[in-house]
Order: sequence, then structure tokens, then C-alpha cells
Amino acid sequence: MELRDIYRIFAERKNIFLIVFFSCVFVALLTFRFQPGRFETNLTVNVSRSGMQATSEYTYDQFYRLQADERFADTVVRWLAAPSIREDIRIASGVSADVTGSITAKRLSSQMIDVTYISRTKDGFGDMSHAVPEILNGETEKLNILSKSPDWFVVMADDPAVRDARLPMRLVLPLGVALGAFLGFWAVLSHWYLGGGRESDRIGNDA
Repeated sequence: MELRDIYRIFAERKNIFLIVFFSCVFVALLTFRFQPGRFETNLTVNVSRSGMQATSEYTYDQFYRLQADERFADTVVRWLAAPSIREDIRIASGVSADVTGSITAKRLSSQMIDVTYISRTKDGFGDMSHAVPEILNGETEKLNILSKSPDWFVVMADDPAVRDARLPMRLVLPLGVALGAFLGFWAVLSHWYLGGGRESDRIGNDA
């Protein structure tokens, strides 16, 4: 089959291609327009110490302190994965149960944790910047009830950054165009193949 034959196939069936192409673009626009709300806030949580114990013993060397901070940061990440801790944070932040979102946390360094909170509405965040350190420090104090170490851990949080996490038009529209062109191409070839066009072309060429 020559290039002019391929052009003829698509020229004769251009309506099929256009219908499939614009249908995909239209669906992409509808997806963008009616996608559910999705807002994301990032809260940077830092692990620090409430004091330092003056000693020359190796157990209080800075290297061992960083190791201890790293292990405690892992503990904080696991706390944020616990349903009971999440519920305490929701209550402390003043967020109602019907708009509550999901919380994920990951350790970025030995002392820094990134907390991501996703909600359907901007009102679903509440006072997260105060609720998160309040609950985490409460859990920390429970661990230190007996020892009361002067260099115990403390959790601090920066101001959160909120952004609209819905799919942007600059992503949805190109995907719709690319998918429309791809499906339109195969729709034309399928129509030509299943409609007997391949056989008729072969007979015409033999004649």
C-alpha cells in the first residue's frame, strides 16, 4: 500500500476520525469541569530538642544525637499513620468528619518531616499548623513521663502551603487531544479493515 492509498483511506473516512477525536476532547473537557475538589497542604515538621544536657560522654555526642533524632522522626511518621492520632488531629484542628481528608507523612532528613494533607475543600484543613504539633508533642510527653530528660524531643511546624491539586487544563486538554488522535487513527483503520475496504483495495490493484 502506497502513501496515496493511506491518504485516500483517511480522506474517505474523515468523519469517523473527527467524531472520535472531538468526542475524546469533549470528554476531557467534561472531566476537567466536573472533577471533584482536591486541595493539598504541605506542612514541614521539624524534630528538635527542648534542652541540652552538658556532658562529655560519648552518648551525647552530636553524631549520636542525629541518629536519635532520625529514629524519633521515624516514630513521628508512624504516629501520623495511626488512625487514632489522625482522629485527634482532626478534632484539634476543628475539622468536621464529613470534610476530613487524608494525611501522609515522609521523613525528608534526620530532623525534617513532610506532612501532606488532602481534602475535598479548602475548609477541610482547619488549623492544621497548630493541631499537628500539639498532638505530636502530646504523644512525645507521654513517652517522657518517667524520665523527664532535659534534652527530650519537641516537634515544631512551619506555616502550611495550600494548593489546588486538581488536574490542570494544561494537562487534561493535551491528553484528550493525544488520545483522540490515537483512537481516531485506529477507528479509521478498523472501519476500513472490517468494512471490506482492504479486500476491495487489493482487487482494485490487481485489476
